[in-house]
Amino acid sequence: MTTSTITRIPDLATSLGVASAILGLSELLAPRGVARLAGVVDGDGSRRAIQLLGARECGHAAAILLVSRQLVWTRVVGDVLDVGLLVKALTSPGANRRRGAAAMGFLSLIGAADAWATRRQLRQG
Repeated sequence: MTTSTITRIPDLATSLGVASAILGLSELLAPRGVARLAGVVDGDGSRRAIQLLGARECGHAAAILLVSRQLVWTRVVGDVLDVGLLVKALTSPGANRRRGAAAMGFLSLIGAADAWATRRQLRQG
């Protein structure tokens, strides 16, 4: 008797939806840690902004995981916002530009994955 096991590997859009959930919860629950990691000066304004970005990421996760993987394009829009806000935050006195550069590199990689997934989802209809 042979048993066939099919292992389901999540597609890129689903994986990015899970990543949104993890990142969003991190931003909501630990905005100081996220600010430090990104090189952003920790303050009330930056913490509130990071928590709002976390809520947005959770929204992306819900859209992708619960509604449609085709909504992965919403992450691309969020990436543009993230880059703009990070650039602005890194112009503040006291910002750690080395950490900021690393965060910008990470955002670029994630943005590329989001754009790739969006392109694939649009092709699949």
